[in-house]
Amino acid sequence: MGVAVAHAGVERVAWHVRLREPAVRGAQLFAASGFALAQPLFDILGKNAEFFAVRGSTPGDIVLFALVVTFVPALVLWLVEFVVGLVSARAAIVLHRVFLGFLGAVFGAYALKRAGLDGTAALIVGAVAVGVALAVAVWRLRAAGSFLTWLAAAPLVFLALFLFQSPTSKLVIASGTAQAAEIRIRATTPIVFLQLDEFPVIDLQQADGGIDAKRFPNFARLAASSTWYRNATTVSASTTVAVPAILTGQKPKKGALPILRDHPHNLFTLLGKRYRLVVHESQTRLCPQSLCKRKGSSAESRLSSLSSDVRTVYLHLIAPPSLEQRLPVIDESWGNFGGNSGDESAAASDSGAPPKVDLNTFYLSRVRDFNHFVSSFRKPASGRPTLYFAHILLPHAPWLSFPDGRTRAVTSTNAPGRNGERWFNGQLATQAWQRHLLQVGYTDKLLGKFIARLHRVGLWDKALVVVMPDHGISFRGGDPRRRPTESNLAELAFIPLFVKYPGQTQGRAVDSRHASTLDVLPTIADTLGVTVPWHVDGTSLLKGGAGSPVVDVAGVRETYRAALAQRQAALARQLSQFGSGDWGKRFDGTGPYRDLVGSSVSNLTVEAAPSGSVRVDKLGSRLLRRFPRGSPLVPSPVVGTLSGVQVGQPLGLALNGRIAAVGVAYRNPGGGPVRFSLLAGEDAFKTGRNAVRAFVLAGPASSPVLRELRVSPG
Repeated sequence: MGVAVAHAGVERVAWHVRLREPAVRGAQLFAASGFALAQPLFDILGKNAEFFAVRGSTPGDIVLFALVVTFVPALVLWLVEFVVGLVSARAAIVLHRVFLGFLGAVFGAYALKRAGLDGTAALIVGAVAVGVALAVAVWRLRAAGSFLTWLAAAPLVFLALFLFQSPTSKLVIASGTAQAAEIRIRATTPIVFLQLDEFPVIDLQQADGGIDAKRFPNFARLAASSTWYRNATTVSASTTVAVPAILTGQKPKKGALPILRDHPHNLFTLLGKRYRLVVHESQTRLCPQSLCKRKGSSAESRLSSLSSDVRTVYLHLIAPPSLEQRLPVIDESWGNFGGNSGDESAAASDSGAPPKVDLNTFYLSRVRDFNHFVSSFRKPASGRPTLYFAHILLPHAPWLSFPDGRTRAVTSTNAPGRNGERWFNGQLATQAWQRHLLQVGYTDKLLGKFIARLHRVGLWDKALVVVMPDHGISFRGGDPRRRPTESNLAELAFIPLFVKYPGQTQGRAVDSRHASTLDVLPTIADTLGVTVPWHVDGTSLLKGGAGSPVVDVAGVRETYRAALAQRQAALARQLSQFGSGDWGKRFDGTGPYRDLVGSSVSNLTVEAAPSGSVRVDKLGSRLLRRFPRGSPLVPSPVVGTLSGVQVGQPLGLALNGRIAAVGVAYRNPGGGPVRFSLLAGEDAFKTGRNAVRAFVLAGPASSPVLRELRVSPG
């Protein structure tokens, strides 16, 4: 009997020992995975709850995401170890150290990059060193292994902080819903509100301050039939702050998300009791589901999009800067970064034959959204009037459209020259500016369709029509594009605001008072004879007054008079770069040699460069070799890499015997090869094979020397 009891005790001890080792390894994997995967994602997404809010993630989606990120990676690695251990305990131990080394290297890449290390080689070596150090420490030092085991509690803390303490917690913990305001509205006036994005007013202006009707005929047409508030300013250069301010008439609230919970009093709840709402919100969720009948995505679609975008975000967190440049940008919108769900993607595949035109791929989702919005307009009828609202991300980046609607065939939508918010290269900032203005030209083309449709259905004369963007953008080397500073304030603040009042058929004199985006909702209410039942910080534009004496964008303040002077200087800078009237060759070159564009190479001095070559990327090479007749895709900018050329050297690109583009050699922050991006105009390309030559430019701009580089296809 005693022997049996003793034998049972030995078996229990043996099982305890057998289970203890896998449990310890599991705890170590859980801790390492928490620091390498969960904490970086919870940190960035917890602080940027718009990532979930804008895509319409449910509380269940967010909780499921958090649980998967916290538990699944460690569980998968542990199961692999366990299965291997059934075959060889020694192999399982070795594999465990490899897994710890990998997770340690990933954490090292994240930590070193966050600490400011931006060299690709240094970051990779440092990350590997961290991974090796972790694996060796756990292997050789019992204290290190014990410490890592105790750290298994950390991922649970990260999870709790993300779900219950971060700004994202507001999306997890529901707190009721808002409904339409209980006020009596007798108005029968239809409302059409086209919300554009990232659009400074100087884009439209010529030297006298009026609209450049040659480049932007439809904006000029709109101004001729409406009231143009030429000196309107925004209160924020962030879409998810600026748009709620427009729709509520209230100054931004610190920490507020662009959702109904944080903005229950807005244009949609004000009019929802009386008006039929046809609403498309691309970056906000302010319209109650009960009023807008928004078609929700399936759980599968939401989670697939979320998974794809989370992966892209994480790669940005750990990738060396030179590799990060190849990833889809994550700071232009709050979702569908890679276009995986049928939304915006204008990057053509770089494999196979010249790309075929697939309108579902190359027509951006924002253009489809615009077309759906315009097609929803109906002839005014008796009964409930309609509020039509759409927020269209145009002329917002990525800048992929020519004024005639043709699309840039590129393997990456990223416009080069920017590191985070800052333009690191002045000439590339100018090239981005060129692309932006050309896309404003395409926005003008769409505006023509918008106006024509309003006329066709009989809304133009009867409706209150509002057309405006949310904020501007700046293109200055060394300055941020959208974070306000003393030098870029005017470009971010001043935006074009057009209001066509019901029955208005001719434009009033340009209204030069200082209008604010906060004035839009009070103006709509005043036009309808409605008293807004909440406090607003704006004032109806139908009332008198000069407006605020201060321009304030996200806390960067300037007197209105000084801001106007800064805007005039910004306009003068734009006109000196790009002139006015026809688009022309000013949009095909940057730097001191830009006047060479259009010149015949045979009339210039050409020398052979002692060394140096150009490699055009694969997609550009194929389209240059065989450019289809009437192609809606244009391989501009022509991009690729250089050898034997120094950063900062001026470059020229010749197509079919003429200089088609001028630019500069550059290198991305963090290293990598020397690159080029040369923006040729549409008419520089001919059907069939295009003869390509590339040059380093030297000497005075008036009599340059072209040192020819060898050109090879990608």
